Amino acid sequence: MWNRNALVLVAGAAIFALDASSASAQDTTRARPTSSQRISIKKEAGGEVTPPVIRVDTVFSYRTDTLRLPGRTDTVVRTNTVVRVDTVSIPRPFPRVGGLYFGIAAGSALPAANFNDSDHPGWNIEGMLGVDPIGSPFGARITAGYSNYSPHSYVSPFLDNAQIFTAGLDGKLRIVAITPLERRIQLYGVGGFGYNRYRNILENNHGQLSIGNRIFLNGQIGPADDSWHNGWGYNVGGGGEMGFGRANLFVETRFTSFSAENSWVSRVPLIVGVSWF
Repeated sequence: MWNRNALVLVAGAAIFALDASSASAQDTTRARPTSSQRISIKKEAGGEVTPPVIRVDTVFSYRTDTLRLPGRTDTVVRTNTVVRVDTVSIPRPFPRVGGLYFGIAAGSALPAANFNDSDHPGWNIEGMLGVDPIGSPFGARITAGYSNYSPHSYVSPFLDNAQIFTAGLDGKLRIVAITPLERRIQLYGVGGFGYNRYRNILENNHGQLSIGNRIFLNGQIGPADDSWHNGWGYNVGGGGEMGFGRANLFVETRFTSFSAENSWVSRVPLIVGVSWF
């Protein structure tokens, strides 16, 4: 009986000692890692024990986490604004100008035929009132003018400056019209008849000289008839005009002739003027 109890007691003590040893070993491993370096402990002279050297090892632990996101679809809206400018040249309707107008002009007046034998080229001024209907090439005008001529030296002792007043009614035909550089350019013809009042003109009718009603024999010139005389005549010519808004700049020349007391007196005015619609 005693032996059995003693055996049980010994077996229990052995089991307890084995569990305690195992538990002690597990706690030591869990507390800190075992260093591979041996720590020497030795006794110094005098019988004192040197305290152990404590070394702290720092262990860094790195963790790399890879984050994977499911595929994402981004919608990018891109707007391209294209500005396109097309230049289209559309001919602008050119304004048609016409109707009633008036104008003034001035220039030279060249004596023609026998008239230039006694007088130098002179000067001329004119005024006009007319109508150029829109949609028709035909027009009409009334003109009035004055011309003055100085005599040559061989007749100047007997003759003063020749003077001519004119008034006429003319027809006008617009022939060609173009619009370069947005300007109206037009060519026209003109012609008509008129009244002339004159004095101090030396006439030559096939060698027969006269001034007014005074006729000179054998080419001998004497005292002049300086009174005013009348005569009817005609004119024909043409010109060109350039438009600036409702104004026209024009150049015109005509051959004019009228029946004087004993012959036909001819001259060629060359004028530059401005008219307004």
